[in-house]
Amino acid sequence: MELLAFPGHKSLLGPTGTGGLYVGSRVRLRPWREGGTGGDSSSPTQPRELPYYLEGGTPNVVGIAGLTAGIRFVQEHGQETIHEQEMQLLEQLRQWLVEHPGFEVFGHADVSRRVATLSFRVAGLPAGDVAAILDSSFDIAVRPGLHCAPYIHKALGTFPEGTVRVSLGPFNTQADIAALCDALYQLVGSGLGVSAG
Repeated sequence: MELLAFPGHKSLLGPTGTGGLYVGSRVRLRPWREGGTGGDSSSPTQPRELPYYLEGGTPNVVGIAGLTAGIRFVQEHGQETIHEQEMQLLEQLRQWLVEHPGFEVFGHADVSRRVATLSFRVAGLPAGDVAAILDSSFDIAVRPGLHCAPYIHKALGTFPEGTVRVSLGPFNTQADIAALCDALYQLVGSGLGVSAG
């Protein structure tokens, strides 16, 4: 592998705008902008030493500190422990949704073949409306829409509306899942959604 980019704001729990790039030994990178390294401000070109060669301008110090804290949290609690907890919560939610009419769940039924996200639709309600109701009436944050993946939604038959996505993390609890299920039950039971049988 020569290049691998990864976001810092997902499983590493860093702030948005952070991430990393693994660069293999055969790759030679060039700066995409120059100037203001602070290491040798008198030079019109970047210094040749890494990391300064690739770091024009002021680095995102606050973001890097946040990413460092996120990585420490993951290391202290253990990636496997976090993953197991997330998968248990995911299975609890998935099972509830498939057992109750009015919900269409997307993705593999075997949670061991998934990450800690789950997409679904509520019969008779646009995904954006579901998210707005969960937010305003129940203080629950989910993400509606295409999730930066329009071609997947075309393949699923959910384009252009998309789905409602629940993203679980190490700070979610069984009580959070129970609150979401209760809110969805109220939403479908209120007549806003149309029961799918």
